[in-house]
Amino acid sequence: MSPSPTRSSRTSSSAAGRSGNLKQQLARLVGIAIVLILVALITRYCGLEQDIHFMIKDQVAAIDGDTLKSKDAEVRLYGIDAPELYQTCTGADGKAWDCGRAAQAKLKALVARRAVDCEPKSRDKFNRIVAVCYTSAVPDLGEALVRGGLAVNFGVGDAPGPYSAAEADAQAAKRGVWRGPFDKPFDWRQANPREGD
Repeated sequence: MSPSPTRSSRTSSSAAGRSGNLKQQLARLVGIAIVLILVALITRYCGLEQDIHFMIKDQVAAIDGDTLKSKDAEVRLYGIDAPELYQTCTGADGKAWDCGRAAQAKLKALVARRAVDCEPKSRDKFNRIVAVCYTSAVPDLGEALVRGGLAVNFGVGDAPGPYSAAEADAQAAKRGVWRGPFDKPFDWRQANPREGD
């Protein structure tokens, strides 16, 4: 006959079991915390941005022809390059016109008194969110600006931008900057660098 465990040995083994369960639970919580921290870091630094919603009350400003800003966020429109704010273009009559200001005015008109939703794609060298944005009345702000001739289709490297057809349409109809000769915004910035570039 084997000796029966004493009360004190049962108590110590159940205490050891509780201690082991506590250690497992603590290890599980630490593991969950590490995973949450990693997800937060990946989201922040690897471009897994949440969609941005500018409400009407946010007072979204078009700071130029391809950038929107509120007190909480600044977003550059994806796939386009609009004339710089102080850039001028040449009309069909040979006279200079403020194409940068016209692009800004058009973007202001497109977002006026409307909520704006943006789907982030990346960040630019100034750490601004680059996104496709739309309103209830305009399904793609970038495409509308390119089709109106107030921005050009903008690709990265050898990849063409997303608005080739809209740009061809604007060019054929001689809308906006396509009314006469002009410097593409990228070329204009190279010739007229701003401080800090």
